[in-house]
Amino acid sequence: MTVKDLHLGLIGCGAMAATVGAALTAAGIRISRLSVLVRPGREAVAHTALAEWNIGDVLLTVVTRPEELIACKPDIVGECASQDAVASCVPPLLAAGIETVIASVGALANPDIFAAIAKAGPGKLHVASGAVAGMDGLEAARLSGLSEVVYTGRKPPSSWPGGGTDYSVIFEGSARQAALKFPKNANVAAAVALAGLGFDRTQVRLIADPACTNNIHEISFVAGCARGAFRMEGLPSPSNPKTSMTAGYSVANAVLNAVSPALQAV
Repeated sequence: MTVKDLHLGLIGCGAMAATVGAALTAAGIRISRLSVLVRPGREAVAHTALAEWNIGDVLLTVVTRPEELIACKPDIVGECASQDAVASCVPPLLAAGIETVIASVGALANPDIFAAIAKAGPGKLHVASGAVAGMDGLEAARLSGLSEVVYTGRKPPSSWPGGGTDYSVIFEGSARQAALKFPKNANVAAAVALAGLGFDRTQVRLIADPACTNNIHEISFVAGCARGAFRMEGLPSPSNPKTSMTAGYSVANAVLNAVSPALQAV
């Protein structure tokens, strides 16, 4: 797909979605039409939020049901909402032939959701890397045989359910368990699992660390071609500290790769 004037669909209209719109506009993509799916009763809030986006003149449509978004016929849709939104919205979008990018990757840890999306089509699914980098290197290393992948996520205690102020290891286990137990906090674990050893063999450690001011992601792996470790510190969105700016940019990058691959190659 290559477009000059993009009809962009979005699920959600919060900080992440705003980052997607701004990043695409800054990259030279003209968003001529924007169709946004929000929860019923949130239409007025959505119109107010979208009016503040700096994306130029755009024909705006706000809808509350997946079938209404499908009827708008967007060129591509970016999910910026929740695992529940992935479950309810993505299969019908793909079935309607609409390319879709998901940020709430942890939804794929649910076998039923994974199966529904896997058999949906002919639309193409793009999985955003979210708040972490280096997934291309991990995918390449997988071809040589991975024997170990460990993801450690560190966040301030206030970012975890229940809050608190003390240092604690709040979870140790598989990526599947992490994604299902912390649907709003472990999408990175899911992204690492998909790039590496899968949901059940990727090990995850989640830490509440009062020394952290930002979210810190650490990944280590052992493969036939290399051993690796990398660390990334993500900055929060200024408008919503619980949302990573990197996650929004990763969705925008996936959209760019889909609609303007030549631009990305420059």
